[in-house]
Amino acid sequence: MKEETGFLTTPGIQTRPWILQLTVLKKIAIALGLGIILFLSLYHLTGYPVSWFDEGSHLHVPKTLIRFGVYADYSSEGFRYYGPTVGVGPTVFLPIAAVFKVFGIGLAQARFVIVLYSLASIFLFYRLGKVIGTGSFALIATAVLVTSRGIAFLDYGREVLGEVPGFFFIVLGFLVWFTCWKKPTWSRLILAGLLFGLSMVTKNQNLLVLGPSLFLAWIANLLYYRTTPQKVFLAPGIVAGACFAVWNIYMVLYLGPATAKDNFNMLRQATQGAALVFSPSLMKHAVAQLLSPTVFLSMLFPVLAYGLYLSLPRTQEGQRWGTLLILTVFNLAWFVFASISWLRYAFIALAVSSLFVSRFFYDLTDGFELNIGGLLQSIKTRKHIQPGHAVKVVLSVWLALMIGLPFAQTAKSIVFPPLNAPQLMADYLNQHIPKNVVIETWEPEMGFLTDHNYHFPPPDLLNIADSYIWLGKASPRQSYHYVEINHPPYILVGAFSTWVQLYPTEILSVRYHLITSIGGYFLYGLNPGL
Repeated sequence: MKEETGFLTTPGIQTRPWILQLTVLKKIAIALGLGIILFLSLYHLTGYPVSWFDEGSHLHVPKTLIRFGVYADYSSEGFRYYGPTVGVGPTVFLPIAAVFKVFGIGLAQARFVIVLYSLASIFLFYRLGKVIGTGSFALIATAVLVTSRGIAFLDYGREVLGEVPGFFFIVLGFLVWFTCWKKPTWSRLILAGLLFGLSMVTKNQNLLVLGPSLFLAWIANLLYYRTTPQKVFLAPGIVAGACFAVWNIYMVLYLGPATAKDNFNMLRQATQGAALVFSPSLMKHAVAQLLSPTVFLSMLFPVLAYGLYLSLPRTQEGQRWGTLLILTVFNLAWFVFASISWLRYAFIALAVSSLFVSRFFYDLTDGFELNIGGLLQSIKTRKHIQPGHAVKVVLSVWLALMIGLPFAQTAKSIVFPPLNAPQLMADYLNQHIPKNVVIETWEPEMGFLTDHNYHFPPPDLLNIADSYIWLGKASPRQSYHYVEINHPPYILVGAFSTWVQLYPTEILSVRYHLITSIGGYFLYGLNPGL
């Protein structure tokens, strides 16, 4: 690929003022883009997206760590050492807890940590693009990453989830790894492996993607490419596995064998219920999502086919593309054949696919070069437009729509956020409900937004809920009888408990009365005498 001096060039016009104008415009465009990204990362930070089940569950851990000094979840009966502590790692929880220690507990403080991960990931992704391509290629790849609704990078980059922090370590790992292939040193290889391992610790799901992908990349080098010493693949893989193992051994020692056993049993159940499903109907749903306009305007499979073409040369450049393709295809294969077909589970694959999207359009437009002057002249004089140039124009417009349409949608959602029902309900509870009474709920975000004495269903019930939602199996209501047995003074019903029908109307209508409703939340109080 060739480097260029600007986005647009006009054959036959080589004057320095024109080139300087393009360079200045490019710098202005980059500065404007950076400003927009920063704005969209921070504006209405606590209002969009509204806090929800997964984020609330994750936020319990750093809050509990600050309030009680315990690395655990918390419910009215005491600490729970398993649940969110298994799915997301200390690379997320400890920085948030540190910010809480200095600036106090709050959603803005927690989300700001994720924003820092997000901004760093964007910068590193651009750097990775420059390692395997040119500046313009890297710029477009980064734009696709940030704007695609299928990836939802700006959304996840504003929530306390594991996707963006885990991606940060993956991108930094690849950046360190790829830049040392020609002269591999043990220090760089170990560092790359450590970064991959931290990604696995950050988001356990990444183990399912990174582990097999590194192994398959080693096999590809052994049998096909044969351009790189074996230690380049073996050292990072071994170090990454060791890093993940060390963290889990620490969890066993810290939590105690009995509790660790519960952790691993719950992880096994979650894997069977969400990560190893093998449902034909969910496979069809997964494929339909990958083919939808939400994912790169339905261009995913053509650009991956082009990625295979890029991977064929037995050179280190071809091998880099092949390694990225292995990671992408393996993640997508797991997403289609074994997962519950939630597009979030294809986050890594779609994020990396931004590189393939950019390279596809880069090559077919000769480095994003358009003869704008010639095009305007042809239109003005009504002359025939060259077919090759017409194709470039069509592809450029398609790429612009791929970036611009989802960007506008995301920007609108951030600038004009929906009703922040969780915060409004939290404000109501703080004003009207004593903090010492038990509130039964399955809306974990409320356990972070207020300091009330919540009782939450046990974490292993979530696996039953997933099976109910995605596979049509028995409702978690059939396995949960806390309300009938304990008659809590208050029940707070929200989006998730309604979705899984956890609190039946026959109990709420007979034993409880509606106190207030805000957005999708309904607060019920126990009837007198019960």
